[in-house]
Amino acid sequence: MDPNIRASIQINTFYYFLIAVSFAIVTQLVTVLTIIFGDIAGKEHAVAVPLIVITLISSFGMVRMMLNLRLILSDMDEKMSNTNFGRETKAIPVHILGVLFSGLFLISAIVLLFTIYS
Repeated sequence: MDPNIRASIQINTFYYFLIAVSFAIVTQLVTVLTIIFGDIAGKEHAVAVPLIVITLISSFGMVRMMLNLRLILSDMDEKMSNTNFGRETKAIPVHILGVLFSGLFLISAIVLLFTIYS
């Protein structure tokens, strides 16, 4: 793969990861603050719907970003693979990380939904 294309994909994947994590964190913080400090009686759906939408988008985004990272790692050339950086980077279980991040976002959303509707 062309090094410029690889660098562009790596940078984009990193920024997409940061954006997805930021959206999920901000959405969940706002939801928690709304539950704690707001009167949401009768407005549960208005609080729950944005949480569900952002959580699902973030979860699927995490899976996609980890797939991109796995593809980048599989395309690593032999020279880079033989360096310490290459060996350590290839040892990262990105397929597990994608599922783990998605699961954490979904679990936190479920906990918040139970908190909203209880």
